[in-house]
Amino acid sequence: MTKGEIKYAKDHDLLSAATEAATLLKPYGKSLRDAVAHYLAHLKVLSASVSGSELCARIHAEFERRLQAGEASVRHAESMRETLRKFESRFGADNAAMLTANDIKTWLSEQDLGIKTRNRHLSYVQNIFNIAKRWGLIPNNPLEGVEPFNDPGKRGRQVSVLTPQQLQRFLNALRPEFVPFFAVSAFTGLRRSEVEQLDWSEVKLDRKLIDLPFSKAKNRKRKLIEIAENLFQILKPYAKPKGAILPPKPGLQIIMNEAAEKANINPWPQNVLRHSFCSYSVALRGLTWTSLQADHSERMLRDHYWEAVSKEDAERYWVMRIDG
Repeated sequence: MTKGEIKYAKDHDLLSAATEAATLLKPYGKSLRDAVAHYLAHLKVLSASVSGSELCARIHAEFERRLQAGEASVRHAESMRETLRKFESRFGADNAAMLTANDIKTWLSEQDLGIKTRNRHLSYVQNIFNIAKRWGLIPNNPLEGVEPFNDPGKRGRQVSVLTPQQLQRFLNALRPEFVPFFAVSAFTGLRRSEVEQLDWSEVKLDRKLIDLPFSKAKNRKRKLIEIAENLFQILKPYAKPKGAILPPKPGLQIIMNEAAEKANINPWPQNVLRHSFCSYSVALRGLTWTSLQADHSERMLRDHYWEAVSKEDAERYWVMRIDG
């Protein structure tokens, strides 16, 4: 076969392939040029992205930076590390831009995990993808708008709260230097991770406000939290111009267990101080005020905290002091 014949055969094959492709695209109203543009965009996305392992390494480094800069709590960073380990073990070799919501939810559904734990990991993977999108590593977050795993028992689950008497005993049983941390946790809507980062310079006793900067808030928005009169009286003897509210040692779990045992509260319910705040606040101050202070929707507060405690107990809660 001559060179001319070879060239003709190749041109014929190319024309044939192009005609076939155009015929297949015609029912969809797309041209061969459209198909090429789409595929080139796809290849561009893949070339700009990274593997799951590389993405995990970058996210890990970012959270270490945030931890050192005080932009993330220790607990938040530890939870992210746990999710990254699981994510990398399954998707380390995959291109991050190719992962779908179905990939992630199928993976989590196959894990031997409780629904609450699955949803926690799902939330952290959403965060991973949001960061990757901001960095230009993926074109979009495949988990954007994805519903969490359904928890049939969640709506009917009753929150655990401390009675005013239990909280009084607990606060009195604490080592004195830990009283401010737990009092703020019990009488404001701040989350534990936010109180862990709180500095005395952000506690404005003269204005009866806590001014939490956006960098320390879970939702990345500045929070102005009212200091109730009883909390004001509790904090006043401990106030400092600056310095962490939370003492550096011993660990919180040690202190909590120690005081709970002395107060005869066993077991200590998870997140009970925030649940107590929301319950007693809704009972005495209403849904709107509590929503602003606790960063919860009024609907969620109504579902979980409405009529959880009596108004009489709420009145006792909000005048509580500690001995000494």
